[in-house]
Amino acid sequence: MSNVDFVKDVYAAFGAGDIPKVLGWMHPQIQWTETAGYKYGGVYRSPQAVLDNVFAKMPADFESFSIEIERLIDGGNVLVMQGHYVAKGKATGKSVRAAVAHVLEISDGKIVRFDQYVDSATINPLIGA
Repeated sequence: MSNVDFVKDVYAAFGAGDIPKVLGWMHPQIQWTETAGYKYGGVYRSPQAVLDNVFAKMPADFESFSIEIERLIDGGNVLVMQGHYVAKGKATGKSVRAAVAHVLEISDGKIVRFDQYVDSATINPLIGA
């Protein structure tokens, strides 16, 4: 399987709510970075840390959340996703379409690094941050 197909599968699993599958595709020592200034901003260094600090918190903040992929840029073992978060906040009831980019590094069928770049000024008010 190509890295592009692998990343498409990761996003499809996330979209289907299959978080255990997504976590299983992460290297045990993944470096996962959420944009500084974003409510979940920080660097997390294991699948469990990503679960605890990002994925497990999202249901409390978002009534709905999806990722619109506009394009995947294939750089071999590094891929860039450009798109939008489309979400509705629970606390505010407001909806947003926020620009986002993800940079994913793949090695031996695992995500070893993930860097998120999101327009936090657009999305944070939606979730009361």
